[in-house]
Amino acid sequence: MVIPRLAETPELNNALLVGSAVLLSLLAIWFVLVTSSFLIHQGLRASGIQTLASMSEGLYKRGRLLAALLSAPLVIAGMGLLGYAVWRGADLQPWFDRALLEITSALLMALGRGVGLAVLMVIGFYALQRSGRRLVARVERTLVERPLPEAQRVHVEKLLPLLPSVVNLALAYTLVRLALSAMELPEALEWLISTTLYILLLVTGARALVFLLDFLSERMVTSWEEKSRGTRLEEYYVALRRLLPVGQKSLEAITYISVATLIVHEFQALEPFAPYGPLLIRIVSMFFAASVLVELSRVMVARLLASFTSSAEDVQRRRQTFVSLLQSIIKYVIYFCVCMMVLSDLGVDPTPILAGAGIVGLTVGLGSQAIVQDLLNGIFLLFEDQILNGDYIRIGETEGLVEEITPRVTRIRDRYGRLHIMRNGEIKNVINYSRGWTLAVVEMSVAYESDLRQALRVINEASSRLPELLPGKAIETPKVMGIEAIDDSCLRVRIETKVAPGCHYEVKRMLHLLLVESFNANNLEIPYPKSVELSPPEPASQGEKAAA
Repeated sequence: MVIPRLAETPELNNALLVGSAVLLSLLAIWFVLVTSSFLIHQGLRASGIQTLASMSEGLYKRGRLLAALLSAPLVIAGMGLLGYAVWRGADLQPWFDRALLEITSALLMALGRGVGLAVLMVIGFYALQRSGRRLVARVERTLVERPLPEAQRVHVEKLLPLLPSVVNLALAYTLVRLALSAMELPEALEWLISTTLYILLLVTGARALVFLLDFLSERMVTSWEEKSRGTRLEEYYVALRRLLPVGQKSLEAITYISVATLIVHEFQALEPFAPYGPLLIRIVSMFFAASVLVELSRVMVARLLASFTSSAEDVQRRRQTFVSLLQSIIKYVIYFCVCMMVLSDLGVDPTPILAGAGIVGLTVGLGSQAIVQDLLNGIFLLFEDQILNGDYIRIGETEGLVEEITPRVTRIRDRYGRLHIMRNGEIKNVINYSRGWTLAVVEMSVAYESDLRQALRVINEASSRLPELLPGKAIETPKVMGIEAIDDSCLRVRIETKVAPGCHYEVKRMLHLLLVESFNANNLEIPYPKSVELSPPEPASQGEKAAA
């Protein structure tokens, strides 16, 4: 094929040929760079990832800048070629004819086919995108109009912006795969384009799938909890509700690990890391299953021991103490077994580790006799029923409410809110105020100037009102035992009363209030420290001395 002459004179013909060649080259450069950067920009924006979206803006601008930078050298080269032809007086028509002969019809057909497929791909993409957009809009409208709880609506609001991106990337990836197989592009370029779209589709689809799984799991557990309300399964579904955040994080980790494994398969250099994906998924699944077993075992142990208990308060507290202890033991056993299974999956034989742990444990036990003593004493404290959770006890100078008993330490909260943590080996003598009745002892001071018999009568009358004011806490009517001590400034009268476990401080406070009110009502003095100040006599005047 020969290019017809565009002008009569060689100079004008050269100018038209060079100008046409430069113009076609500029159009090709701008079409390829701007179109490719635009498609990459749209693909990265469709992924919904903020970092990639911001990076795509810069990439789109750089594509246009690169086209502009390549245009300048091309124009300069065309001007140089035209100047060279004018200087030498050469005719460039034969050069263009020979260059055109190098372009075969097969190449032109392949180029035309590629351009046509690209145009058809873009038209098909936008046509299918409209259908996908209508489908996504219908799904969004259905989800928005449906009344959902706040926790579920949060996941829906995160999912809806990603649905159009997933649909667009899925359509683009399908059309590009079909077009690339027909275009017969170089294998490296075909792999680059398809892999880029594949990775974007996987990442975007994974994010959408995570939000969808969060929504479905939240909805499923909520429906189960509502259906099980008032039934025997209610406690189990409450435990599953507590595990919902852990389950959602586990599903998220499994999803992203699966996506990473699929991406690794696309790169031959990373192929050795591919087997670690299923292994990580198995480890995450085992730990989540262990968490479920721990929660279910907590409920089962609590319900099993509840069926063998009575309504007595001390029996209930004994049950709570052993329930917490058994739950801790079961939790440690389950997680220990899971760790051994994980080591086995990682290719580590746990048998030498268990044997070594036994030897190390024996060595530590012989060297740490205090720890062994704490553990043994803690076991005896529990099984001999010396103290339980909720008991009010006194150990040495420490007095307060037992919050928790573990095999090694006991935690006691005193009246001032301070938490005392005592080693079980240090507990030698326990005074337990929560086993049976205890005595609340009050000493009332009576002034020497008061009528003693009236004071005793007033104390008896005030004390007799105590059981009515504190029923169930003051077991008996307080007894006035008589004068307990004769002090320098007052007489001390002792009052004793039997009180329910853990109520002695409350009973003493009420009895103090009654005594003070009764003394004030009967004009009896409550003694307090007094002091007498003696002033020296004033000196006599001269007249007084003379008179004397």
